[in-house]
Amino acid sequence: MSKVLYLHGLNSQLHSNRREVMQAMGLNVFAPHCDYTSNQNLLSQLLDEYDVDMVIGSSAGGLAGYYFSGLKKIPALLFNPALPFRHYIPHIPELPQRNSFLQIVIGARDLDVSPEKTFEFLKNEFNEDVPLEIHWINNLAHRFNIQIFESELRYFLHQIQ
Repeated sequence: MSKVLYLHGLNSQLHSNRREVMQAMGLNVFAPHCDYTSNQNLLSQLLDEYDVDMVIGSSAGGLAGYYFSGLKKIPALLFNPALPFRHYIPHIPELPQRNSFLQIVIGARDLDVSPEKTFEFLKNEFNEDVPLEIHWINNLAHRFNIQIFESELRYFLHQIQ
């Protein structure tokens, strides 16, 4: 059974239906409560505490998951990651060359995290050798339903098999 670290968004938590979908797909889910605003050592604590096979994150959890997966060299599925807000995570070490699959889901109607700024961040961060897929969904806002989650997760798991 593969182990996944699920990192929720700002002032949020893992929804039970998402946990059920992940478990139904054979994943052992670890979903700590994360205080993104006041815990200056959150990333280093997550890196020390969790030895997992993959990470899934949303919004602020997508931002943390981006760096977690890059430093651990594991695949990541990130929904509307708050990458333009990188400055909120202090003391981020330089990421090594990414060679693990990275799937980013961006909602074109996201009003909380600018989809254009997220895309610009990714465009400047990577070259064509990086195993990256960006799934741009025109009618998706910041929040996403369980059908989107399940569909993207199924695709992600197929890609990393």
